[in-house]
Formats: sequence, structure tokens, C-alpha cells
Amino acid sequence: MADPSEADLARATAAVGALLDGMRLSAHLYAIEPREGMWAVIVECATGSGWQRVELRAGSELLAAINGDAEARATLLARWRTHLDDCNYD
Repeated sequence: MADPSEADLARATAAVGALLDGMRLSAHLYAIEPREGMWAVIVECATGSGWQRVELRAGSELLAAINGDAEARATLLARWRTHLDDCNYD
């Protein structure tokens, strides 16, 4: 991934927000930044014992997921869910 434009960052941020909202985490904060040719997605979420911080990675599948690619969305959500198992869900 070349250096992303502000528009790319805005689209990726919106995509992450939509994906995390779809996971129905009860409480979370997130940030996204380009790193090493991918997107680094830093998620802080509420757990039974406090808050946890997890760094996830995503590549071009992130934008594909938000553009309607159901397979990319399902794959990304499944991968992220394994890292966010301790988070509380609604």
C-alpha cells in the first residue's frame, strides 16, 4: 500500500467503525493508522475485568469489505473476533 491519502484514511476509518459496530462490542474505542503497507487497527474494549488493548492488522480486504465484498467482510470479522474474544458484547 502506497502512502494513503486523507480520503483513504477516512474510508478505512469508516470501514473499521462499521465492522466494529457490526460486532456489537458493548464499549470500545479505536484508532487506525497506516503501518508497513497495511492498516494497524488499535482497539480498546471493555472486558469483564477492565479494558484491553488489541492491535489488529488489515490490508486491502478492509476496503473490499466496506465496498460490499461479503467474503472479505466475513473473513476479517472472523479473524478480528478471535482477538477480541475477551470483549463484552451486547
